[in-house]
Amino acid sequence: MENLSITTFRDLLLVLAILLLGFLILFVKRNFGKRRWLGRIVKTTAVLAILFMLSVIVLFPDLVAVKSTGEYSYASCRLELTDESRMEEFKNDGSFRKLSLLVYYPNEISIQRNSCPLIVFSHGGISTNTSNLSLFQELASHGYVVVSIDHTYHALSTEIDAKKIYIDAEYLHEINTEDSHTDIENSYACFQKWMKLRRDDMNFIIDDMIQNSVKESNAFYSLIDAKRIGTAGHSLGGSAALGVARQRSDVQAVIALESPFLCDITGVNGTEFLWNQEPYSCAIMNIYSDSGYPLLAADHKYVQNKKYQYNDENVEYYYIEGSNHYSLTDLVRKSPLLSALLGGGYEKSGYASLELINQKSLCFFDKYLCR
Repeated sequence: MENLSITTFRDLLLVLAILLLGFLILFVKRNFGKRRWLGRIVKTTAVLAILFMLSVIVLFPDLVAVKSTGEYSYASCRLELTDESRMEEFKNDGSFRKLSLLVYYPNEISIQRNSCPLIVFSHGGISTNTSNLSLFQELASHGYVVVSIDHTYHALSTEIDAKKIYIDAEYLHEINTEDSHTDIENSYACFQKWMKLRRDDMNFIIDDMIQNSVKESNAFYSLIDAKRIGTAGHSLGGSAALGVARQRSDVQAVIALESPFLCDITGVNGTEFLWNQEPYSCAIMNIYSDSGYPLLAADHKYVQNKKYQYNDENVEYYYIEGSNHYSLTDLVRKSPLLSALLGGGYEKSGYASLELINQKSLCFFDKYLCR
């Protein structure tokens, strides 16, 4: 339904652009604009509208989805949950923290109750809970329940109580101006604040899923096996996923898509960060692109990543050469041009990168959550 609606929207834009172009040609030929100032306004407005419509079509070509390889059909739904243990820090009206969730799950009557591993996903710094749909669908087709969170006010946009909520301006300024090489104390403060919000969100969702997995009998909740839990995320979301795995003994595996171990930073010493050196009790997989892989040797935020740059026992890492930070997400499928503009270009096919991420993630979660 999602692809159909986007396609219909794009087709409508194309039709409108053609009709507007026809009007513009007729307007010029028939000299309807005898008042010169009015004619200029009409022509300028029409040209700008046509250019806008065509740019949307070019930027978002609506490429086909990555094909899922699992045996199960899957379904999805959206939920809104309220965490009554926390006040919304981005508002001053005494309201509780509310979150919007996107859930993908296998949709087969043959699947037994409480038999599906649970994966909770956190999106990147400026993104939404649809950032890695290909991965969610792939995992659901293999019998996983995947819950992707919109971190309210961290998400580019979300919908709560039928109202659009956009990214917080102060947070957006922080994430765009933070630079640990010029003001490491400010960066540390930002990391602590961002990670606490996201970890609290993820912990709330995991607890809610566990509690409802034994209560619900007619929803996806009943599929969840509370003894098999994994976390995952992209960029800042992967940092939070690692942080939650630090806190919880019931998280057995975590995947971080190009994410520094921000939750392992315990303080600052001069121009360097101090790190938690305790080993993780769960399995960890890091995936990097051309954007992030060089940072392991050059950026002090990635000191901990370098220590996990090996494949052995319960630690894995992969470097997708020719990809960029955004081609690790479905943005490369929805808008290859935008992915290239934001990420600095890429050589490896976006589809090939997404398929490789799906393959490695499935093998990893199968290994540690299905044994």
